[in-house]
Amino acid sequence: MDLEQIQTDEAYESSAPLSQAIRHGDTVYVSGNVPVDPETEKLAEGGVGPQTRQVLENVEAILEEAGTSMDNVIRAGVFMTDMDAFGEMNEVYTEFMSEPYPARTAVKAEMANPDIQVEIDVIAAVD
Repeated sequence: MDLEQIQTDEAYESSAPLSQAIRHGDTVYVSGNVPVDPETEKLAEGGVGPQTRQVLENVEAILEEAGTSMDNVIRAGVFMTDMDAFGEMNEVYTEFMSEPYPARTAVKAEMANPDIQVEIDVIAAVD
């Protein structure tokens, strides 16, 4: 199996044993991203909106490193600690995703760090 590890300094790199993304053929699988600024290594503050923005900026940087873009996202998984903030997350999400929107799952989840309110993973095609 031909797997290519994708890594960029433009997105937060977890200390966990995982790749930022793996490319297999014409598909990129991006690991769950948390709202940490890669330059400061600090968690985005201000709630779900700013955290969603940071997460998607990280995802965008990883996809660019892999030779694709947010326009090619096929599927997204959204994990949130508070589903009452779903509308706020969606508002930012639609700034990064365009129609036809990716297939998506959104679930309430408990995060390892209680200050993290949202985590997103994606699968994208490569042109």
